[in-house]
Amino acid sequence: MQTRTFVIKAAQGLHARPCANLAATVRKFESTIIMSFRGTDYDASNPIALMSAGVSCNDEIIFKISGNDECEAADAIQNVVENEL
Repeated sequence: MQTRTFVIKAAQGLHARPCANLAATVRKFESTIIMSFRGTDYDASNPIALMSAGVSCNDEIIFKISGNDECEAADAIQNVVENEL
């Protein structure tokens, strides 16, 4: 299992477009990918679930990734969070 923690730097937090981009990236992988925020787990492949979390600027999120391609998935998620949000 891979675990990655990020602090959201986007001024708008995780709104519709970033959630859609993140979910699209997650769906490319076979691994099970969960985003945790404030003690609640969200299906990272579902943009509506990600938006419902209410993540704002400077909030910390955690991705838990498990599966055959977990390393590649973790790197792809990190790239999206750090460079596209």
